[in-house]
Amino acid sequence: MRILPTVYKAKSEIARLEKYVFLAESYGEQTLEKQIIKHYAYIGSISKTVAHLNEKRAKEGLAPIELAYAKEVIQSKPADALHRMVRTRYRQKIRHLQY
Repeated sequence: MRILPTVYKAKSEIARLEKYVFLAESYGEQTLEKQIIKHYAYIGSISKTVAHLNEKRAKEGLAPIELAYAKEVIQSKPADALHRMVRTRYRQKIRHLQY
């Protein structure tokens, strides 16, 4: 069983998560980089994000993207708040692989 946080910590966590959801839902998809960031925020896996985007791009007759490119986009210097949050999440997720 998980230990419950204090009410103050719970409220701050709820506010942080609400901001994350709002940013993800209102994020534009004008560029390929923004599409990668938005879909990674929803899916949480780079390989699944690339597969999803490549499927979508194939229907539109566009060239597929590489997994390495998607990793590079996510790990690049954050351009906005959602990118910063996604990058932090990705780095926490792969931290155990680096050691």
